[in-house]
Amino acid sequence: MLSKEEIQRYDRQIKLNAVGLEGQLALKNAKILIVGAGGLGCPALQYLAAAGIGKISIMDGDTIGISNLQRQILFSTNELGRLKAIVACEKVKQINPHIHVQAIPKFLDARTALEIFSDHDLILDCTDNFASRYLINDVCSLYKLPFVSAALHKFQGQVGVFNVETENGKYSANYRDIFPESDKSSKSVNCDEAGVLAVLPGMMGLYQANEVIKYFINKKECCVNKVLFINSSSLQHFTLEADLKMHAKRMSIEEILNNTYEVPCALSKTISSAKELFKLTSEKGFHLIDVREINELPEANIEGILKVPLGKIADHAEELRTLSKVIFVCKSGARSKKALEYINTIYPNIDCYSFQPGIETLLNYYKETTPHI
Repeated sequence: MLSKEEIQRYDRQIKLNAVGLEGQLALKNAKILIVGAGGLGCPALQYLAAAGIGKISIMDGDTIGISNLQRQILFSTNELGRLKAIVACEKVKQINPHIHVQAIPKFLDARTALEIFSDHDLILDCTDNFASRYLINDVCSLYKLPFVSAALHKFQGQVGVFNVETENGKYSANYRDIFPESDKSSKSVNCDEAGVLAVLPGMMGLYQANEVIKYFINKKECCVNKVLFINSSSLQHFTLEADLKMHAKRMSIEEILNNTYEVPCALSKTISSAKELFKLTSEKGFHLIDVREINELPEANIEGILKVPLGKIADHAEELRTLSKVIFVCKSGARSKKALEYINTIYPNIDCYSFQPGIETLLNYYKETTPHI
């Protein structure tokens, strides 16, 4: 039951036909776990608490650092050095005294996930970390739990809802169904080093909160079997649909415990040799993509080259995904690098390169080594 004060507090939300008293009560009875009290977790936590999610656990073993304050606005300068989970718990209790909030000041690992996840109705992946995302996916798949995940890269964010039970008793796509695990043998860089615009985590955290509320009120409306991509700079967005014929194997407890979860962040790779480039296209099946404007000179008269201007990359993202092996080229290497970073962000499994010397170097080598030119 909702108390008189709760009905007054949630009045604007209850007035929505899609919510009503029944929907508000569903939110009150919900029990969720937010993994990560950072840029994504803070805004999601604040709005879900205010919306009336009845039981919220906050899991994060990290402390508040000075670089966090740019985007984790739940925290203040005088709280530097304190545990994020503890401070977040204190703040949320002030936002809404009608809900139960629990702090779990621990870092995520396989054993902890296996122990804690099953006590909740839904998991929020607010880690923005590849390894953690795959671990959360595997444990949620094992326990048949839904989870809402978001990720960030510079000006771009993505969000999706995974492993949701459908009316026929089956489950929607999980994260591995859309993004199979990256090659662990590849070199990697820390994803945190890429940087992020301050407001983007807030935007994506609120998208996560929105999906959580939708799940408990009417899960048919959730962003399932797809991932939504949003560019905060251009305000463009698109969705990546899951191939429902592809289903990743569900891991056992033993397999999860034995998995190292060393999933690398996509690394921007460059090629500086035209000879190396043509070796990759002729022997390894790589596709050459010219990201200059359509009428830009010199014309790239190279057999098999495809023209996809940088500004149209998002429109051709699915096509590039099917190619799986691509090398981007432009006038000087600047635009090809941007194309590579963009595609590697949304499709970590695509093998991408940027040809840095530029199109003229490539054309000169092609003319010298191709008899009919």
